[in-house]
Amino acid sequence: MTKGYRCKNFSIGLPDDAEDQSLTALFKHVADRLAEDDPISMDDMIAIGFETELGDDAAFRGTFTIVFADEDSATATPATSPR
Repeated sequence: MTKGYRCKNFSIGLPDDAEDQSLTALFKHVADRLAEDDPISMDDMIAIGFETELGDDAAFRGTFTIVFADEDSATATPATSPR
């Protein structure tokens, strides 16, 4: 639960063996992955985070974490209004 919202999250990064580890390649990868899965409505978006991590090969890799509303969660407590 995040600030009164029932939510789920997932992270997407480039594969470690991807030749292009640029931010542009990461954005394209995220867009492609989101297009493959069930689309998340803009109304359900809660937050998008970004972080970088230094890999074993001394290359920085970025990861996006996407947090979205999960009103169907049977175990979550009711969400309160943010307003």
